[in-house]
Amino acid sequence: MVLCWKLQFLVIYSFIFFELCVCSKECDLGFFRIGEMKECHPWITCNDIKDMALGDLLGFGAVKQVYQSSWKGQAVAYVYINNRDFLEDFRAGLDFLKGIGANKFIVQLVGFCEEAHVYITEYHPLGNAANIQKVFSERNIMGLKERFQLCIDYVSILEFLHNSPLGTRVMCDSNTLNKTLEQYLITSSLNLILNDVDALPQVGREGIICGHREIRGEFVAPEQKWPHDGEEFTEERMPRYSEKVDIWKIPSVCNHFLGKSEEARIFRYHVFSIHRQCREKTPQARPSAGEVLQFYEDLLQRHFNEGIYSAKEEL
Repeated sequence: MVLCWKLQFLVIYSFIFFELCVCSKECDLGFFRIGEMKECHPWITCNDIKDMALGDLLGFGAVKQVYQSSWKGQAVAYVYINNRDFLEDFRAGLDFLKGIGANKFIVQLVGFCEEAHVYITEYHPLGNAANIQKVFSERNIMGLKERFQLCIDYVSILEFLHNSPLGTRVMCDSNTLNKTLEQYLITSSLNLILNDVDALPQVGREGIICGHREIRGEFVAPEQKWPHDGEEFTEERMPRYSEKVDIWKIPSVCNHFLGKSEEARIFRYHVFSIHRQCREKTPQARPSAGEVLQFYEDLLQRHFNEGIYSAKEEL
């Protein structure tokens, strides 16, 4: 599969745009390519993984713990099960990575050893999206355009999940803003890529329920909350819902990425209409991820690319 990205250049004095198309061949299913590798390599196996040394702990949760490691000089992430009680979730995440293949939306699988409950993925040293403010500060990146690009990345990933080759998937491990941000990694090009895929159930005809406990809070969609006030929560009586629960969360995530500057406050007027639609109480009235993505991309073109992106629009 060959994908092309268009890089736009602005010649300031003559106001001329031109585009350079950069193409990259993705690896076939069962293969990977990371770092400076020029050729795709088959997923590594238990024989390769058993001799890998563990480096720094990168993170951990209820399901797994992640360490930095290396394979043939390439930095990788070593993912190991943290609690055998969540073995089903761990396997679900690995199965998704094995089935989805290499793409620009999901972290790339490098290999696995199922008998040891370990799998290996590509490594992104900038960490997860909860660190984005720190990353921008360290790199002295002030532009509103770069911040809005993160909104586009986030919705692009949702659009991919909702129309994935493995069926319509929902981001169930996203009941708070911070938990949602922790699911995504920041690449060296300051884009987002989905990393945590343990809780991506497929939506069936009757819908899904995220988890086995009652969900509360303003971040989650209304239909995710227990509708029977004064009665004890039971999973059997909880109404099912669809991927539209992901749409409800888009405004909160995007507003976080945009920041709190005066320029960001003004820019929010441009996304107000689509964000209001995302917050419709009736799920069917909300736009699809693809419709939100189209709105965002059109706005990016109008607001930043059709004119000169000046210092006045910087944070």
